[in-house]
Amino acid sequence: MYLKQRIKKQIMSLSLIGSALLTTGCLHNTQPSTTAESTPVPMASHPLNGKIVSIATGQPLSYTQMLKQLKTSRFILLGEKHDNPEHHLRELQLLKGLQNGRHTRLVLEMLDEKQAEQIDLLSPKSSEAQIQKKLNWNDSSWPWQDYGPLISAALEDQNQLKAGNLSKPVVMQIYQNDMPDQARLTTVKAIPETIKATMQQQVYDSHCQMIPLDQMGPMTQIQLSRDASMAYALSDNLGDNMQAMLVSGTFHARKDTGVPLHLQQRTSEPFVTILLTETDAAVLSIDEAIAPYSEMADYIWFTSRSAEKDYCASLRQQSHQQSDN
Repeated sequence: MYLKQRIKKQIMSLSLIGSALLTTGCLHNTQPSTTAESTPVPMASHPLNGKIVSIATGQPLSYTQMLKQLKTSRFILLGEKHDNPEHHLRELQLLKGLQNGRHTRLVLEMLDEKQAEQIDLLSPKSSEAQIQKKLNWNDSSWPWQDYGPLISAALEDQNQLKAGNLSKPVVMQIYQNDMPDQARLTTVKAIPETIKATMQQQVYDSHCQMIPLDQMGPMTQIQLSRDASMAYALSDNLGDNMQAMLVSGTFHARKDTGVPLHLQQRTSEPFVTILLTETDAAVLSIDEAIAPYSEMADYIWFTSRSAEKDYCASLRQQSHQQSDN
């Protein structure tokens, strides 16, 4: 009986892993919290909503001041919570503030290497329908209403549009412990084991601790490879007078574990990380609010909270169903 239960548990774990791998997106983006519970508050009532804070100084600055500082950086990494509508508005605002025609490169986590083959077929005159068709856009993974405006704005300004993510076949190859011999993935090997252990815990927690921790190794390797791919897309053959901007989930943009660790291996040029961060109803002071992010970012841009969702509910339901069978 014990052996039967053990085999059943292994089969269930493999099924859950398969479901996670088939999801185009990365980890669902939980953010560090200083309280056990937080209650959404209207944007106008929270003193930090809309504020931008420099981690270096601990002081707020205006959007115009930040924009002026960003224009001296070669690389801008912007981390979002994927399902927060305000984050997409701020991303579009920042892109338009930095755009400089062909001298701007926009890298999106939401585009993968298979879609990259079609980007050159797009033009400033391409309609939304044409863009979606050419890119074979998967609206269930990345809602067009969230990311379509970014892509359209980049095309209209004739920016370089680059895919940052890995295709599903490559993801499966990495999961099977067969790392592709590709230039964009060479930085993975140099990531310290301590960082990998931290990331493995992140992957474990973000998948609701439903998959055994000792099976998180391959999925951590996938996360590392995605970071490496985005760093490569940012820096590869970037012209001397160009600036590159990345839009990705929070985990990818983090300085302590994400894309910056790979970017530093490829270039010594300056980069800046901005994390779009939801306010916490119980945290009202700047010092307390930015404390969890001291090693993760250069700027924190506070926003209102999106609707609370239980990301783990569907995974738990799937687990219960398989347990009953």
